[in-house]
Amino acid sequence: MSSHRQVWDTLARLLQRVESPIPASPPAAVDTSSLEQEVRKMGKTQHKANLLAEEQNAQVKQVLALAQSAQEQNARLIETLAAQRSAAAQKDMLEAILPALDGLEHAISSGERYLQTRDRVALNPDLSPQQAVLVSPADRAILSAWLDGLTLVRERLLAILDVGGITPIPGVGEIFDPYLHVAVGTSTHCPPNLEARANLIVAEERRGYRSAGGVIRFAEVIVYRPKV
Repeated sequence: MSSHRQVWDTLARLLQRVESPIPASPPAAVDTSSLEQEVRKMGKTQHKANLLAEEQNAQVKQVLALAQSAQEQNARLIETLAAQRSAAAQKDMLEAILPALDGLEHAISSGERYLQTRDRVALNPDLSPQQAVLVSPADRAILSAWLDGLTLVRERLLAILDVGGITPIPGVGEIFDPYLHVAVGTSTHCPPNLEARANLIVAEERRGYRSAGGVIRFAEVIVYRPKV
């Protein structure tokens, strides 16, 4: 039997006693001790019922608070995962530009070397008519414009990488850093525009790149080694 039902039954018995007719027999002494015990018992039962109800309400509130906290944590976790996936997709897209930049760097470097060779050949006074056409100013202007176009495309791609937080690793003229560079060769010749120092990077085979998170690709370089 529940506590509330017991309270109501006790009250019903008390009311029945109060409303019952008084017998015609001579009046006797009223025993109030049992009535007081019933009242005290009823009060204790009601007090226990109130405490139980309060405890249940507190437990329900605690469960609701935990459920709300878990929902908020799940929402934050979903947002974090979405941001990480977006950042990873952006990083993959930016890294896909690097091979194209390598091709542009190679083309520009080859074109500049050819242009220097062509300028030296143009100084030769004993050129044939066909050679004179190849080293003519008009031909040089076409080649120079082509190199300028490639350089412009390279600068635009570098700007896109920079917006994405990816920047080139310094190479020629810097001191070799094993955390940024990979030495693919050594040289005993130092260009005249550089101060000869041990472990100086004098050439770059492939440019490296890094971001705030670390090195994306190490720079492959040639390191100066003085003759013994």
